[in-house]
Amino acid sequence: MLLSMQRVLSTEEITSYAFDYSKKLGCDDVSILGYQIDESQVRFSNNSITLVNNVREITLQVYLTKERRRILGSTFNPTEQGINKFIDNIFTSCRSLPRSEDYVALPKVDTRHDGRANFDERVKDADLVGFVKQAIDSSLGSGAKRVSGSLNTSSLEAFIQTSGGATGKYFSSEMLLNVRAFAEDNASGHGLCCTSYVSDFDPENAGRIAGDYAKRSKDPRTVSEGKYDVIFTPTVIANILPVASSASAFAIESGLSFLPSETEKEIAVKELNVDDYGVYEGGLGGRLFDDEGLPTQHTPIVIQGIFKNMLHNSTTAKKFKSRSTGNAGIISPFPSTVVFGEGDSSIDEMIRETKNGILITNNWYTRYQNMRSGEYSTVPRDAAFRIENGEIREPVSGIRISDSIPRQLSNISLISRERQWIKWWEVSTPTLAPAMLIKDVQITKAVGS
Repeated sequence: MLLSMQRVLSTEEITSYAFDYSKKLGCDDVSILGYQIDESQVRFSNNSITLVNNVREITLQVYLTKERRRILGSTFNPTEQGINKFIDNIFTSCRSLPRSEDYVALPKVDTRHDGRANFDERVKDADLVGFVKQAIDSSLGSGAKRVSGSLNTSSLEAFIQTSGGATGKYFSSEMLLNVRAFAEDNASGHGLCCTSYVSDFDPENAGRIAGDYAKRSKDPRTVSEGKYDVIFTPTVIANILPVASSASAFAIESGLSFLPSETEKEIAVKELNVDDYGVYEGGLGGRLFDDEGLPTQHTPIVIQGIFKNMLHNSTTAKKFKSRSTGNAGIISPFPSTVVFGEGDSSIDEMIRETKNGILITNNWYTRYQNMRSGEYSTVPRDAAFRIENGEIREPVSGIRISDSIPRQLSNISLISRERQWIKWWEVSTPTLAPAMLIKDVQITKAVGS
């Protein structure tokens, strides 16, 4: 392919050019993914908009093999000359690497991908400033004094070409609103709204939730260390129960997962179901193909508490004598869209069922002491409330959760009917999560409290 140096290359042209150039070098396997993402951001602080920004970025991901040697690299906003230099460099590096014992040729793919994940073309031109003002006004009207946060949108075009015959593209979009409201310095609330469609976007609700939590969390108290029945909102569940990402066969093999090395094992209460979808219809984002060019799919991970399926690419599938689930990651498989099954309760019903507990609405600083055993700690952030004899009492602060994921999965008492799409910097994979009541969660004091 001969391209003019006088014009900007499209992402599709960049992908195709990089593929042709890699094949000319004599690579055995080639997988080229090109991503063009149009991102917009509106940041706000102290009830005012502080930044409006728009960025277009092109990412080129290149996977090459030569004589069982493998290498993977990425470059950004490349020119034709830059592509040549980048591929020359990683091909030279590839040839100096040792032969891989895990080498598996890229799969043969005889279909052309062409379609949409969850995509709304109106996202590019949405009135983001107007949406942010709605969120701020709603939060102030619900009792907040100060409101901060961000609204991020993205519109993605993804292209692929592999030596296994995969070609094609897909489109996806996301709108992610994060609202943090303050009624006092130590009284804050958090609200999220995550969607792929302008018609589903509700900034007023996110602002209202944040403002209401902030108002209700004034004058927090501490609680004694010990075990409590804890109600976690969807925002928290999406973060502290990484069941789908832990189902990566690479993570399991590497000792970076709490899940067993064999499926058909009971790992949770029978009410728990967790699935991965390449594209969940009407959901958030998603992808039509994986990094090896295989179509993505629906993979049940946990069915009625039983660990049913790992997530595989071609390499891990060979090791585990299985088949790819369309979840490559060339190196490590990963989920595309995580869906927790719905339960039969509401948060109000969970509160009524709780005699001595805590409601936690948000968290951060999740850290693992032992990833293999699933031991972790996390710090509740923003509004949290003590529950006594089925009623919300005073707000609480200065606490830390110190527990293990396997223990929590076996102590889920109730799961909510209502689920919420979650994605933000604490949760990188789009996740449809319910609220949960989990028994006997260990609560300790946060450092400095």
